[in-house]
Amino acid sequence: MPFTSNKLLSVQSAGSNAGVWGTGASDSLNEGVFEKLDDMLGGITSKSLTNVDVDLTQAEAQNAMLRLTGTLTGNVDISPDVGVTMIGFYYWENLTSGSFSVTFTNSAGSVTLPQSRRGVMWIDETNGPRIVSIVGSSTAETIPATYGVAFYNASVPAGWTAVAMNDRAIRIVTNGGGGSIAGSVAFSTLFARTATDSHTLTLSQIPNHQHDYTVPSLTATVGSGANNAATTTGTTQTTAAGGGAGHAHNIDMRVQYANMVVGTRN
Repeated sequence: MPFTSNKLLSVQSAGSNAGVWGTGASDSLNEGVFEKLDDMLGGITSKSLTNVDVDLTQAEAQNAMLRLTGTLTGNVDISPDVGVTMIGFYYWENLTSGSFSVTFTNSAGSVTLPQSRRGVMWIDETNGPRIVSIVGSSTAETIPATYGVAFYNASVPAGWTAVAMNDRAIRIVTNGGGGSIAGSVAFSTLFARTATDSHTLTLSQIPNHQHDYTVPSLTATVGSGANNAATTTGTTQTTAAGGGAGHAHNIDMRVQYANMVVGTRN
C-alpha cells in the first residue's frame, strides 16, 4: 500500500480494510494514519545530549516536538538518519547547558538551535531547515538574543542584561553601531557648564599694535651766546596695566534630557 510523500501516512486503496479500522499493520487506518497523526500533533522526541551527533529514526522524526536536554561537552549535530523522511513544521526546545552549539542538518542545509529557546522550524529537502518562529524558554520573545535596546525605565526588564554605560550621550551613525565607547567628558559634566574654560592670552595671540605717548623735552642754557643752548630728550613708558589673569565667556549648556538604560536580550 502506498504512503503520502511528506508525512508517510497510509493511503487506503479502494476496498482495503473494508468494514474494519485495521490494526497490526503499518498500512492500516489505525496505525498507518491515526496513530501517526497523533504523534505529529502531540508526540515528543527527547534527547539528552553531550558531544555525540544524533541520527533520528523515522518514528522519532514523526513526533511534533524535539526536546533537547543534557550538558554539552562539544558541538552536536542532529539530523534524520539515512532514508528517514522529515518534512514540514516541527517544534523544538533547546534546554541544554554548556558553551557549545546544537545544529539541525538535512541534505539541503542546517540551522543552529540556540540554547534557552524554543521555536518552530520548517524542514524540506530543497531549501533545508530554517527557524520560522522563536521564543524564550518560558515567555514570548520578539527581539533576538544579544540585541541592544534603550529603555525609558529605572532598570532593564527581566530577560535583559544591563550594558555598563553611565552618564553618556548617544551618537547616530550609518554603521558600526554598538561599537567603541569614546570621549573623555561625562554628559552631566559638559551640560552643567555655565562658562567656557578660562584662558590667558599669550603674546602671539594679541594683535600687533602700538600705543601713542609723549616724550618730554628739556632745554638748558650753558654760559652765554647763541651756540651755548643744549636740548636733552627723555625716554619714558606708558603706565603698565593688567595682571596676566585668564578670562572666560558665559555659556549655558544645561540641555533638558531624559535618563534611559541600555540592555541586551538574554
